[in-house]
Amino acid sequence: PQRNFRGWTGCGLVFVRAGEGEWGRKMQDDLDDGARWVAAEGIGDPKRVCIMGGSYGGYAAMWASIRNPDIYRCAISFAGISDVKAMLRYDRSKMLAHRYYRDWRDRVRGDEAFNLDAVSPIRMADRTGMPILIGHGGKDTNVPPDQSEKFHTALLKAGKSSEYVLYPDSGHGTTNSKDTTDFLTRVEAFLTKHNPPDR
Repeated sequence: PQRNFRGWTGCGLVFVRAGEGEWGRKMQDDLDDGARWVAAEGIGDPKRVCIMGGSYGGYAAMWASIRNPDIYRCAISFAGISDVKAMLRYDRSKMLAHRYYRDWRDRVRGDEAFNLDAVSPIRMADRTGMPILIGHGGKDTNVPPDQSEKFHTALLKAGKSSEYVLYPDSGHGTTNSKDTTDFLTRVEAFLTKHNPPDR
């Protein structure tokens, strides 16, 4: 099932605002609570939970691999964000008006004194506690591909289990059937290896 964590659009303004300043914090707690609820209800096996997402969801999967190895067995990220500070610098270069950037920065960061390195997966790659599959589109203009590439490199340097694939012709997601099929095939193989049904 998909968990609608705070900050998600489509559930009202109050729900969106509840996510302000909660990247990697209460927004992540919502995902963890959802995984625990599924287990408590007997819907899923608590020993076989894998987290998967794209864009912010990709960030959440990366972060879960570090923050919650007790809840998740493996993680899959597509077009995820590993360095929140670098991502905000990139966003600033794209926004025409400074006030738009300032509003977005504050929504992500919250308290001005908060150090975003504390919720940036790339800063703690050595603490990753599970295998992770990472994908990214080479033409992604929303999230730079190096957000995934650098995290993968850091994971390998730390001796962690990481698989990485770049799709040169895709953007912020797999944007053609060939790339979609390839990535889903990789997901199937990854889950078969790291989260098989028989153990």
